[in-house]
Formats: sequence, C-alpha cells, structure tokens
Amino acid sequence: MIRLQQVSKIYSLGKVLVRALDGVTLTIGPGEFVALVGPSGCGKSTLLNLMAGIDRPTSGEVWLERERLDCLSDDSLTRLRRSRVGIVYQFFNLLPTLTARENVALPLLLDGVQYGEVERRVAQGLQRVGLAHRAEHWPHELSGGEQQRVAIARAIVAEPRVILADEPTGNLDSVAGSAVLDLLEELHQDHGQTIVLATHSREAVRRAGRIIPLCDGRIEGLEGS
Repeated sequence: MIRLQQVSKIYSLGKVLVRALDGVTLTIGPGEFVALVGPSGCGKSTLLNLMAGIDRPTSGEVWLERERLDCLSDDSLTRLRRSRVGIVYQFFNLLPTLTARENVALPLLLDGVQYGEVERRVAQGLQRVGLAHRAEHWPHELSGGEQQRVAIARAIVAEPRVILADEPTGNLDSVAGSAVLDLLEELHQDHGQTIVLATHSREAVRRAGRIIPLCDGRIEGLEGS
C-alpha cells in the first residue's frame, strides 16, 4: 500500500540544513494499523506529509500503491489526496465559516461529485462518527472531540484506502481522545482501511498493530503483533 525507499528530507533554515529524515526505507501493507512514535522533532510528521504527497523528499522514492508520489505533478497529488488518502490533523483544520455538513462535503464538491451523491456520502459519514444531529452546527459550537470527529468524517467521505493521522488525540482530553481512537479502530477493523498515525499517546500505541519507532529521522527498529 505504502512504500518508501531510502527517503531523506532536508530543510534549509537560512544557512542551517536540518535533516528531518535520513534514509528511511519502510513498507506498510493494505489494512495495517501503524503507529509512528518518537520524541518531538524525530520526523513523524514529515514522514506522514511525504506519504500524503503534501511534501516531496529530497532524495528517495515514495509510493502509494502503484503511483510514485515524488514524480507526480502538484495537480495530480491534489486529486490523489481528495480520492485516495484521508488526512486528520491535531488541530482539526475545519473551516469556521462552514457548518459541519459543509466541511465534510467540501472535498467531494471540489472533486466534482454530483450533488445527490455528495449528500448521501456526507450523511453517511456524519452518521458513522455519531454526529448526524450536529450537521448544521458551526465548528465553534462543537466541542474539541466533536470537531475531530467531523474532521475524520471529512477524511473518510471519499472512501479512501489510507487514513493518515497526525497526533489526532493531541489536542483532546482523555475521554474525547479515546473516542477518536475507538472510531479509527472501527474504520480499520470493519472497513479494512490502512491507518498510519503519528502519536505520543500510549493508548494509541496499544491499539496499533505495528509500532515504528523514529529517532533523529531514522527508524530505530520495528515492532509488531
């Protein structure tokens, strides 16, 4: 499903070069639930951004199924993210001027999906995350946990094969965070979606099927069950 081959990423901060990833080789199979763990600055978010095609490697190859992402145009990567990769962020990234329903609908509308199909998928997505009754509420009227569930509905509305989550519980209390992890686990178990999340959460690590420890931009070892 996802393959990285000798991937490095170097950022330039003025005259200083920062090596965020250093020769990472990794394969994630279909239907896996993987947790990227390690201290802040170890490369977790950079790795997710490369898998999503949000960023490009300085060297190496990044593959999603049979597509080599680092060779695609920006427009092709945008279309790929809309249809095949769902992304969940720590800070929700909901548009404040759109209702929950409209936030979830936005990726489909941008992708030219017919209105009737948009309505069906949005209703299904909000029902799946338990927020059908909050569809017409604005983001500021929702709790943090509810906003994150709306963000997950937006990520899954296009029925992607892969969900990438960057610290999805990092801005939530323990109860709301556990509910979000329940939802991701359900998507993995019941719908077979591949899930890769960057996390500091011990509970998230316990739920993952495989743990990938990162340190200083390198994979330190592989663990799994």
